[in-house]
Amino acid sequence: MDNAPSETAQTGTDVVVTRDDLTAALARVSDENSQLKQDLEAAQKKIKTTEILDDLLEPSAKKAFNYMFCYSGAVGIILLMNGFGFFVNVLDPEVLKFLVGSTAVTVIGLVGMVLTGIFVGARR
Repeated sequence: MDNAPSETAQTGTDVVVTRDDLTAALARVSDENSQLKQDLEAAQKKIKTTEILDDLLEPSAKKAFNYMFCYSGAVGIILLMNGFGFFVNVLDPEVLKFLVGSTAVTVIGLVGMVLTGIFVGARR
């Protein structure tokens, strides 16, 4: 490079490229390359984090669904059995209200607060 001419002219055109122009272009391309590598690394970390959170979410979501399914099913069976008179002592209306309310709280609490609060909040 020490023996190279400081200016290069193309034949048939008036464009002159100087050594400073080439150095500036090389610096710009190097900066862009560095920025793209940093962006790629950040994207890979974000993808890895998402994969880890998905792996953590799956067993918790299955357990929460199974719990809600069993609890809601048991409450539904109790309500139907009480309604059709299968119990010797009919359940008090306050007990029925508690069962229906606790079922709603279970669904809203587990899905709305716990799962989305933990896992969506961790993704931010």
